[in-house]
Amino acid sequence: MLRFIRNHLYPSGDFKTADIHDFFEYTPSLRHGFPQLVSSLAHDYILGLLALGTNDGQVRIFGAENVEWRSATPRNTPVSHMYFAAGLGTLIVLCSDQSFHKFQVKGDAVERTTVTTENRLKRITCCEMQNVHDPSNSCLLIGTITGNIFGLYAASLEFSEVILYEEAIMKSRCTTVVEILQFLKFRYYCIYYRAFSVNTSKDVGRSANQIMINPVDTKKLLIVFNTHLVVHYNLSNNEVLQHWIIEPIVTSVAWNIDGEQFMCSHNDGSLSMWKTEHLEPVDSTYIPFGPFPCTSINKVQLFYSSSHSLPVKLFTGGMPRASYGDRYTLTAMTEGKMVVFDFGSPVVDFVVVPALHNQKYADYKNCLALVVLCEQELVCIDLTDTSWPLLNLPYLQPIHSSQITSVIHCSNIEEHVWKALIKASEIQNKSSSKSKWPIHAGEEAQMPALCAATNAEKRQLLITGHEDGTVKFWSTGCVTLRYLLKIDTTKEFEGCFSSDIGNVKTEFESLDSCGGVLSDKSSDEDSNELTDWPPFRKVGTYDPFCDDSRLAIQKIYFDSASGQLVVGGRAGHVIVYDLDDESSAALTVTRTQYEVGNASALSTNSAQQALPPRRSSLTYPLGYQPLKISQNQSCLVQLQPSVAVTAVASLQSRNLLAVGCEYGFVVCDLKNQATLISSCLLNSNDMMDMSGDVSALARFKSMKKSIRQSFRRKKKSTQDGTYQTETICAGNNDDFDEFRPVERQVVSRTETQVNSTDPPLSCVRVLRFFNTNILSTASRTDSLWIGTNGGIIFAYAISDDALKPEDVCVLVKEVHLQHRAPVIDFTCATIDGSQLIKGLTGTERVIIYTEEQIKTFALPTMKPTRFRYKFTSLEGSRIRKAQLLTLRSITNRKLYEKFIVVITNQGELFLFSAHTIKHCLKMNFTKACDVEGIASAVLSGNGEIFFLRPGASEFQRASLAAMQHNNLVSPLKDSEFPRI
Repeated sequence: MLRFIRNHLYPSGDFKTADIHDFFEYTPSLRHGFPQLVSSLAHDYILGLLALGTNDGQVRIFGAENVEWRSATPRNTPVSHMYFAAGLGTLIVLCSDQSFHKFQVKGDAVERTTVTTENRLKRITCCEMQNVHDPSNSCLLIGTITGNIFGLYAASLEFSEVILYEEAIMKSRCTTVVEILQFLKFRYYCIYYRAFSVNTSKDVGRSANQIMINPVDTKKLLIVFNTHLVVHYNLSNNEVLQHWIIEPIVTSVAWNIDGEQFMCSHNDGSLSMWKTEHLEPVDSTYIPFGPFPCTSINKVQLFYSSSHSLPVKLFTGGMPRASYGDRYTLTAMTEGKMVVFDFGSPVVDFVVVPALHNQKYADYKNCLALVVLCEQELVCIDLTDTSWPLLNLPYLQPIHSSQITSVIHCSNIEEHVWKALIKASEIQNKSSSKSKWPIHAGEEAQMPALCAATNAEKRQLLITGHEDGTVKFWSTGCVTLRYLLKIDTTKEFEGCFSSDIGNVKTEFESLDSCGGVLSDKSSDEDSNELTDWPPFRKVGTYDPFCDDSRLAIQKIYFDSASGQLVVGGRAGHVIVYDLDDESSAALTVTRTQYEVGNASALSTNSAQQALPPRRSSLTYPLGYQPLKISQNQSCLVQLQPSVAVTAVASLQSRNLLAVGCEYGFVVCDLKNQATLISSCLLNSNDMMDMSGDVSALARFKSMKKSIRQSFRRKKKSTQDGTYQTETICAGNNDDFDEFRPVERQVVSRTETQVNSTDPPLSCVRVLRFFNTNILSTASRTDSLWIGTNGGIIFAYAISDDALKPEDVCVLVKEVHLQHRAPVIDFTCATIDGSQLIKGLTGTERVIIYTEEQIKTFALPTMKPTRFRYKFTSLEGSRIRKAQLLTLRSITNRKLYEKFIVVITNQGELFLFSAHTIKHCLKMNFTKACDVEGIASAVLSGNGEIFFLRPGASEFQRASLAAMQHNNLVSPLKDSEFPRI
């Protein structure tokens, strides 16, 4: 009865049950990053399409920036090879189970058709698309283990016999003695191969290994049988024009653009050039990196470009086996120049993008770019420039180039900050090629400019911290994830350029010395390539190795109003970066140490020693620069002991920085280099447990104590473990009382941690600066809120007229939560859940998210309100992330509601009313076993979630709003692409 009266005297303000789905709808939308397990690559040179296939059945098709399609094979069968029918938007996919599937691009969608495979195909060994002048007659030539060649027409999906091995090849006439001898030689190879092969099939020794279409006459083919026999075949009259028996195993063949010469690569790392009219090679076979044994060359290709008049040979592998056999290389070689592109992961495939003649025919005399697909990244090299620089990727970004250790999302970036970021991005990427991205499908239907002042949704950032000490900025305001810039924190420490101690260097020069950026001076590159042999050039960004784990970025803070960035590292260092519109003078690093606890009383092993600051001077271009404490000095904050940073926050208007770690927290004045608060939250028992002088008896007692506490907690728990979960908030309070779930008993935690691997109770989990009425309802005051792993909350008011540094921060409230659950986050908001707006006063409250509960406290009294939710006792999960957001109604754009979205440790999303903390609905966004995905999940204020997919190389993006974001709609929606 009391609940009924209370709910009628104080209406909840909630909406009806049916209205919830007008605001909330979970829709997986996009994927950002590089897919795992890539296996194949295809290119449509007429439409400008690029396709990737993976071993988990994904088919990804890309065009110009913001243009992409995604599909999958039936039952996620691994993709072996892919082939485009040029000009049709038709992709034929060969899977590992020997099945063919057709993927047809239509507008912003992809239609999939499964091809009925004939039994006579037997085992497929190779394929090649025969693109003719009429795209509708494009045919996929299929080579089999029997040596027979079949055709699959891309338009009709009908099979036909093209070449029968017994009739066309073996029964071809040998008119001269030389041809007879060559034929007998080939038969000897076949018999020898069959005799020593494990496979005793009669087809062994005659399988088709590769098919190459003549670039001038598409009716003429080069076919490699049994890795030794190369046949020049004419489809028009079914005639063998010429054949060659080549002793070294042929691994790949490629036509010259004149259609009269071809090149062969071999498993011993050698190359040979042949003419179709001659039986002997044009030049003697040679090994580019010989004479020592070399690795096999897997693929070879010839091309021309405007930057080089002579033909350029491309091949993968061929490195000296003993010295560089473990390198992943692609070599570009022409007369007078050779470059060995060195990648961080194995090369899967590569394609050369030609220019178009009359928008229909490929012009391989004027190639534009080289696209290389590696196992962990995509690299595009500009062939129109003599120095062969790299092109910036509009998609397929290798976000996992170094392991991601921290990620945050920032929305509603101020316009002046966004413009400064774009300008800094242009300066930092000036060494990249300025050529147009060569994959152009859909470029005529592009979206408005990225920095549209009228559309704040486009000004979104995803900031990632990495294990190697780098911080990367990504724009998420459109369909594709756009790379903006990178901050390398390792430049602030000793060792990056140890050979240049005392010299003044620019940040770009230091990047060049570390291999981070390619120099744009071709003369320097050529001189390096001439002095070094082989002439390696490191390309790509993927590097899974880290020199020092202490460089890893643990926490990131970004101020959307000013652009200030704060990063905290694993070695207890914190660096503050300001967004500056002018280049800096030569700066040296000044390290200021702040002691959290008594370093001598706490254990600090060698892996937790502080990183030494840089001693040499470094100048910075416009963009992000370390906080300057003087004209020639930058600031570096170092905690003592040097343990990992667990929380950071900054108040730029007062130059205040708050840093938390597992022992406590520090608040400092960066301008005056003064310590405002230094609080160690460890008690005497914790100090003893964490000290390095722990005897075996103490460890034994600690284990006995832990077991005893575990059994006591088990006895205190309720015997009845059954409970119900409410999935939709009730509009009728009587119904709510009738189906009220049975709560688990909330048992207060012990004052010591149960598991030794858990963070200590003194660990600071969250730091937040708020401008709120913490002292009185009449005015607002800057305040600092601190939450610990032991369920303790500290609230400090920041004084304006303090005379001493220790009087700046005044402890106003200290709250010990009864359930002692770790505090996850804070939100200061108005009573209806709206964000605080500077200059407006009203009734405010603080929402506290712990692992087990959501609680609200009235300000400034800090009295708990009736609006709360006992999360763990009702749902059985623990809160990991929480976000206050505003969602608009899909039926009425002028209607909006405030919600709280919670991420749990079980991969669940919970939606609550921000006003009354009423549970609205629940759903799963990932599996409960996806630990990495749950830990990396971040929520945006405009109703989106980002989390890492398995493999940590891609972000899955999903919308929580029923109303679709216009900036995430494909530009080809409702279009008739492709127009054939």
